[in-house]
Amino acid sequence: MRCRDGSFLYYQSRGEDVRENVVVDAWEKTAESFSDYLYWEKRVSDNTLTSYRQDIQVFYNHLRETGVDTLSLLDLQVLEGFVRSESCRGMSAASLARRVSTLRAFLHFLVREGVVEENIARILDSPRMQRKLPEVLSLEEIESLLSVPDTCTPVGLRNRAMLELLYGSGLRVSELVFLELNHVDLDNGMLRLWGKGFKERVVPFGEEAAAVLREYLTGERESVLRVVNSRYLFPNSSGKPFSRQNIWTMVAQSARKAGISKRVTPHTLRHTFATHLLENGADLRMVQEFLGHSDISTTQIYTHVSRKYLRDAYDRAFPRK
Repeated sequence: MRCRDGSFLYYQSRGEDVRENVVVDAWEKTAESFSDYLYWEKRVSDNTLTSYRQDIQVFYNHLRETGVDTLSLLDLQVLEGFVRSESCRGMSAASLARRVSTLRAFLHFLVREGVVEENIARILDSPRMQRKLPEVLSLEEIESLLSVPDTCTPVGLRNRAMLELLYGSGLRVSELVFLELNHVDLDNGMLRLWGKGFKERVVPFGEEAAAVLREYLTGERESVLRVVNSRYLFPNSSGKPFSRQNIWTMVAQSARKAGISKRVTPHTLRHTFATHLLENGADLRMVQEFLGHSDISTTQIYTHVSRKYLRDAYDRAFPRK
């Protein structure tokens, strides 16, 4: 396997039995090769890659502490011991499940590279988690939120455009941050996006968003820049992508000004987008496409959210509960 620096995976050029010679002391190179595999072949997002790296480092520390010095010695007992030790440290079920997922991906990589013979992590028990329903906003709350920015100012117009796209197209905050000018088709009301794993998709946006974007792009966008050109739709004053943290802050502050007591994040608007589509008759597969979910089971949680709102509406309106 070729690494990002152009070299081959370190143990492939030694002409030795790799299952006997890939020791934990050479972990740094093994972990780097695993990262290259995740980045170039699995096309995971930067956040996912960071999480996997952290998990693998914790696993490495556990191996050192328990005296496992050769990767070929990995067995189910070692893996289960690691999961137990993490559980005893008080790790949440969600974090523990991610650790198990990382182990499965890592062992799959080691099998592929001939380091171990079998991915024993596949039979590891993963913690069962109670899936929480995502928080969503009502249509009235959305209207209040969108009315907060002062569109008579360049910054207010930009913030309104951001909110319109987060809700009106269900964008992830990372997708909004790196959205470029040439990815926006104002005439047809479409956006070209690259989501998780560099997957491309095209999503629509509504007339309200289009009107705000047109006004923003006809001059107000340049008012927030100290440089002449930037390829990003929402640049900061230096022309670089607007930071995710600033968008989170803007959304939270707008929600407070709108009098919304719920905790509102950019992802809340994405959840709300999906739920409102389903409540108004959209097909689940269509919502999956809009959100860029690779697995429809991820999208299905919104059907439960929608049912909850239907139940609440029924309880409020029907006289014989």
